[in-house]
Amino acid sequence: MATIKAVVTDLDNTLYDWVDYYVPSFLAMVEELSRLTGLDVEALKAAFKRIHEKHRTTEYSFAVEELDVLRPFNEGLSQKQILQKYETAIRAFRQVRKRSLTLYPGVERTLENLRNRGITIAAATEAMSFHAIYRLKQLGIEDYFAAIVCPPDHGLPTGLTYEDVRFYDDPSKYETSISLVVHPPRNVRKPDPQFLETLLVEMSLRPEEVLYVGDSITKDILLARRSGTYDALAEYGRHIQPEKFAELLKITYWTEEDLLLEGRLKGEAVTPRFTLTKADDIITVVDSIQRCYARTISR
Repeated sequence: MATIKAVVTDLDNTLYDWVDYYVPSFLAMVEELSRLTGLDVEALKAAFKRIHEKHRTTEYSFAVEELDVLRPFNEGLSQKQILQKYETAIRAFRQVRKRSLTLYPGVERTLENLRNRGITIAAATEAMSFHAIYRLKQLGIEDYFAAIVCPPDHGLPTGLTYEDVRFYDDPSKYETSISLVVHPPRNVRKPDPQFLETLLVEMSLRPEEVLYVGDSITKDILLARRSGTYDALAEYGRHIQPEKFAELLKITYWTEEDLLLEGRLKGEAVTPRFTLTKADDIITVVDSIQRCYARTISR
């Protein structure tokens, strides 16, 4: 047993409700694309799903430009021109995101409490680097994080430069104050312990000095157990509205193979060591571990 020196937290549905903001934002974009082209909304969703499966992410930044159903509308246009043609759809997504992306109650208070105690805070997410860090920026909590482990961003399509696709004039939107950004080995995903391995080494942390927090038993809790850290299940992040989840299934990158893997992981699922009903419970868990440690070393 050791005292807790760091809290590593998942992001989506642990610090904020990803489904609650992403699905309405995505639907706003699809509705605008339908208005611009006359294409059926459901046909557009199916086309997006094909792109997301191809790139293994639901947040591929150039999905609109690659949609097969839009090719007849884009003949003779460059990638940059296509981007400009559908700019209002992309803006629709961003406008809804700006309104609906919010922290769960108590998250910022908890992060500040941890920082004031001298506990290092890190993030571990399967969201690609730009999207993950941008959400922390938009939520105003980026500066609480000393490190993040996340997949690298995908590359640019042929014919585009970063200047073509940068939506914001402020260069700081594309930079980060997080001092340590770690990318796991290619194709390594949760709950493979390699996902956390480099982060712990770079931060000079032993697994027993870390509390890992996340909303998924098969990804986050199993990752923590395989890595040897303490684990806490963010139960408050597991309450997803059925109608929004049904819409997500229409567009997500999840394939039948992914669902089969999820089923196998459920067979390995373990009971969380701690369960959180609200974000503030993280402090209660840290205190509990610290008290146990104090009693142990006093014997």
